[in-house]
Amino acid sequence: MSPSYLNFLPFLLRFFPVCIYIFTFSLFSEPNFRIVIDPGHGGVAKDPKAQHGDKYDSVTQTYLETYKQGTENGSITERKVVLDLAKEVHKVLKLTETDVGWKEFESYLKLFSKKNEFTRVKLISHLTRESSFDDDAPSDDPNAPYRLYDFPDPKSGIRKKGRLSKINELKPHLVLSLHLNPASKGQKGGMAAVLTPGYKTFSNLKKISDKQKSPNGFLKGPWSDWLIFHSGWSKLENATADTWIYLHGYWSKKNGKETDLSKFEGYRQNMISWKYADDPNWEKNIGKKGPYAKTHEEFLESGRFWEREMGKKEEWRREGGKEGFGGDNHYVTRELMRFVQYGLPIQLKEKDSPYPELGPIQKPYISTYSLPTYTNALCAFIEIGYVNRSRDIKYLTQNKKETAISLAVGIYSLFVGLDVKKNPNLPYNPKGKKVNWERYETYFEDVL
Repeated sequence: MSPSYLNFLPFLLRFFPVCIYIFTFSLFSEPNFRIVIDPGHGGVAKDPKAQHGDKYDSVTQTYLETYKQGTENGSITERKVVLDLAKEVHKVLKLTETDVGWKEFESYLKLFSKKNEFTRVKLISHLTRESSFDDDAPSDDPNAPYRLYDFPDPKSGIRKKGRLSKINELKPHLVLSLHLNPASKGQKGGMAAVLTPGYKTFSNLKKISDKQKSPNGFLKGPWSDWLIFHSGWSKLENATADTWIYLHGYWSKKNGKETDLSKFEGYRQNMISWKYADDPNWEKNIGKKGPYAKTHEEFLESGRFWEREMGKKEEWRREGGKEGFGGDNHYVTRELMRFVQYGLPIQLKEKDSPYPELGPIQKPYISTYSLPTYTNALCAFIEIGYVNRSRDIKYLTQNKKETAISLAVGIYSLFVGLDVKKNPNLPYNPKGKKVNWERYETYFEDVL
């Protein structure tokens, strides 16, 4: 050994134990994946002190709407049913964090899989809320813990973080948002995905609005079954209005050409504490040519948020993908629904308990929803049941644990993959394919 190497030897000996520790840790430690479980709503619309919605607009310094309280049917409320289920899912995922808990979690995996050995991972779970407004003591601002967007403290005026900011702060890989729907007459119940398309689809709708493109392609495509939130308007007219909201913050009029200045939804990318918000004093540019123009003709997609929206990772999240459209967001949502549809019958069969057929997986609800757009994570937004269908409420309450196990096993499969036992007697079998997480690189980290 040469003298120069001998001089370096004490340094190597000093740091050799550290190198061994780092190598051992990286070789034998379990991969960690971060999950946020978001039970929908939680706040109140009817309390006179709480006439403040999710969206606080810094331009007008007002709330743009009242709080969306969620659906109810007699004593059954969306806020309670989804909170109780979310807590149960959280409890099952927490099992993966300890050796003893992992043994129990493995026993659940064995109910679904042909195999007996499973890759060990830690699924680090967080809840966005653990209570609802009616569980808490009275407050000057009872909706403070439940708002989606940032808002000012009513006493100090200091901006406080809403749920979207808090979710992004945790840098999750996956957000599971649980909701209930009201069923219309003749509707069988079941469950459905909630999706927002990416820039590619909104850009297409903008061209249709500007008469630069025929609507036929959209009307024949998978996004055409748009949510009708304005009665008397067609699905295309509703999609066009949503496109204006997405681009400009304002609704369009029914003709799809003019801005309806009386209906403002706010510049939502600036209602969140994240790196994609615009620079301070962005309000000075409202109405000028650029990202705050009030017409399509003067609108320009510039700034960090629009760079994000037009990027490849957002396209992977929200366009194309394993389900044919909706990207990875649609896949994770539909796959978790398939796990529930599959998991409930096999678990209840284990207990020799007869169980009625579950309601079907319905078509997705499509609009400009906040969570699928403004969380820097894959977003499984599920209408997990219908509040006025007793069959749905039964499995969400009486079989809450089995539903939670099905969702937790599905979440594991999204990160690792799972060789699911196929059951031809069931209408839905999970695919058991993991998401291509590697291609997102630092996407989940680079948000603050």
